[in-house]
Amino acid sequence: MSFSEKEYETLLGRLQAAGDPKYKAFHEGLVPGLSMAYGVRIPFLRGLAKEVIRTDPEGFLAVSKPDSYEEILLRGFVIAGMKASVPRRLRLTEDFLPLIDNWAVCDTFVSTFSLKAPGEKEGMWELIKPLFPSERPYFARFALVMLLSHYTDQEHLKIGLSLLESAKSEDYYVQMAAAWAVSVFYVKFPKETLSLLRSGRLSPFVQNKGIQKIRESFRVSPEEKAALLAFKIPKTNS
Repeated sequence: MSFSEKEYETLLGRLQAAGDPKYKAFHEGLVPGLSMAYGVRIPFLRGLAKEVIRTDPEGFLAVSKPDSYEEILLRGFVIAGMKASVPRRLRLTEDFLPLIDNWAVCDTFVSTFSLKAPGEKEGMWELIKPLFPSERPYFARFALVMLLSHYTDQEHLKIGLSLLESAKSEDYYVQMAAAWAVSVFYVKFPKETLSLLRSGRLSPFVQNKGIQKIRESFRVSPEEKAALLAFKIPKTNS
């Protein structure tokens, strides 16, 4: 049974009914430039996505619209969670990327993927590799958050650290994601990540913010935290 336009209108009514003006104001304060239509909390959106997935996800995708923050998130949750062939999910993911215009959509979308189906992790890896140097900030951030969420393992260690170097965007949210990834790699692979920090090939912001995040970790010894200060890059007056 196809997901109809009428059913989509009913779904929008449920979003409106679930809206919370106080949460809307709070969340908009966390995400610069964000304007939520309803103020719907993430758990409700995830639950709604599961309902759609159980009924007719493809029909939903055919009629859904990117008219609000909540509708975009809902579409992302369905894409990441529905049963689909690897090529189909990757095509849908690639088509979704231009809709990402803030860190909240990016990061919650990434967190919804399990990448457990045969070939899915490998396919996503091939999709994100060209995105690290992208001039489109949220293409690059998507790749970086995917990397730190799903690929900080021995198999992807060497190329993962190399890809971190290729993310040259000066956008704040790209650089923050790169620094976050540096800290995750360090906790798991301190020797290899320290080699990258020693090289000075990261931007000063990513290097210093990455060190800050490492030093905030409870999984790093006080001695290591003290030693890392030697690799901070001094600020220069321009």
